[in-house]
Amino acid sequence: MLKAHRQGLKTVYRIIDLTIIIFAVSAVFYYYTGLTVLSFPALPLHYKMFLLANLIAWLYFSNRYRLYSSKRMTEFSREAYSIIKTVAICVFIATIGAFFSERHMVGRLFIIYILILEAGFLLIFHYLLRSLLKYIRSHGYNHRQIVILGRNERALQILREIENSPDLGIHIIGFVDSDNKKYEQDSAFAKYPFIGGINDMETILRQYVVDEVFILLPIRSFYKEIEEIIAICEMVGIEVKISTDIFNLRLFKSTISFYGNVSVIDLFTSPKMNAPLMVKRLFDMAVSATGLLLLLPFFVVIMLLIKVTSSGPAFFKQQRVGYNGRLFYLYKFRTMVENAEALKNDLMKDNEMDGPVFKMTNDPRITTIGRFLRNTSIDELPQLINVLTGDMSLVGPRPPLPAEVKQYDLPSLRRLSMKPGITGIWQVSGRNAISFEKWMELDREYIDQWSLLLDFKILLKTIPVVLKRTGV
Repeated sequence: MLKAHRQGLKTVYRIIDLTIIIFAVSAVFYYYTGLTVLSFPALPLHYKMFLLANLIAWLYFSNRYRLYSSKRMTEFSREAYSIIKTVAICVFIATIGAFFSERHMVGRLFIIYILILEAGFLLIFHYLLRSLLKYIRSHGYNHRQIVILGRNERALQILREIENSPDLGIHIIGFVDSDNKKYEQDSAFAKYPFIGGINDMETILRQYVVDEVFILLPIRSFYKEIEEIIAICEMVGIEVKISTDIFNLRLFKSTISFYGNVSVIDLFTSPKMNAPLMVKRLFDMAVSATGLLLLLPFFVVIMLLIKVTSSGPAFFKQQRVGYNGRLFYLYKFRTMVENAEALKNDLMKDNEMDGPVFKMTNDPRITTIGRFLRNTSIDELPQLINVLTGDMSLVGPRPPLPAEVKQYDLPSLRRLSMKPGITGIWQVSGRNAISFEKWMELDREYIDQWSLLLDFKILLKTIPVVLKRTGV
C-alpha cells in the first residue's frame, strides 16, 4: 500500500519539486542570457544566491503550507493556490538574497519568467500526480479505512461525498453512535454496519484497521465523550477529523488559522483577507492614483466654477461610517449651499426614500452648478482620495452616515463588513428607484457573492448608468 511508504514518497515529491525549480531557473537563465553552455560554477554570484535561496525557501514554506500533506479530499484549486502562493514568496525571498549578493540585481523580466515557468511546471506536476493517485485509488489501491462517529445530516453529507467520489479511495468500516436504533431505517446508513457505541472506541480501534476517525457528533451534547475519544486516538496515533460546521450557521464560512501554536476556527461571512482582496486593493490604489493625477486640471476647473457660482468651500467633507464601523471623512465637490445641513430638518417631511436615508428630487439646497455635478456624478470624483487612503474602494456598499447606522437593524449592519465603494450594486440597480429594504438586501448579496469578476461587472455597468443618469 502507498500509505505504508508515505514518508518516503513525500521525500521523493520534494526532490522532484526541487528538481523542477532548478530546471526552471536554469532554463530562464539560459533564455535570458543567451548562453549555449550552462554551468553552475560559471553563473554570476547573484544568480547562484537566487537559486540557493529559492531552494531553501521552498523547503521551509512547502512544509509551512502543507504542500505534501494528503490532498485526497481537497479540491485542486486550493492546492494550486497554495503552490502559487509558495512560489511567489520563495521567488521574492530569493530576489532579496540576490540583491544583497552583488550590486547588480536580477532583472524584472527574469523574475516574471521565473514565476511563470516555476509555477507552471509545479502545477503541471502536482496535477498529474493527483490524477495518477486518483487512478490508483479508483482501482482499489491506497484506500483509507475510516470510522464515522455520528449519524446525522453532517454524516450524510460526508457519506454522499465519499460514495460519489470513488477516486478518494476511502473505505467506510462502519458507524459509531450513541443509539443503535437511531437512523436504522435510513437506507443511506443501513448499507454500513453499526460497529459500536461511543464508549466502545478503544475496543473498535483494537478490532479494526482504522486510518482515520471522523467525529460528526453534536459537540455541545457530547463534549466530554468527544474529548475522551480524541485522547484515545491520540494515544493510538489515529488521525481525527472534526467538522468545523459545529454551530449550524446559515451564512458563516469557516477556516482554521493559527496564533502561534494555538489553532482557532474562524467563522466569517464577508470575504476574508486573501489574494483576491489584495488584488482589489492594489487595483484601487492604481486606479485612484492615476485618476487623481490625470483629473487634476479638471478638478481645478470644477473648483473654480463652484467658488465663482456660490459662497463656501469647493469641497464638501462629511463624516461617514466605513469598514466594521470605522469613521472617516468622505470628500465630494460641494453641490449645496453652505448651510445645507442646518436646513435638512425642515425638509425631512419631503423625503422620498424609506428607511433612515434622505433623498429629495428637487432639493432647494442644491446650487445650479451642483445640480449639473450631481446629474453627471462628477461630484463623487474626489472620493478617489478616500480610495487611495484606504477608507473606501472603487466598488462596495454606499458609505452611510452615522445617524443612519444608528437606525439599522442587525442584518443591515452586515453591510459594514466590507469597505464602502464609490459605486456598487445599489448604484447599478436603480439607486433611488428601489426601496431601502431592497437596497440592504442587494448589499448583503454583494458581500456574500463577492469576487473580482463581480467588481469588474459592476464597474462596467456603472458607465451606462452614469451616462443615462439613471436613478439620479
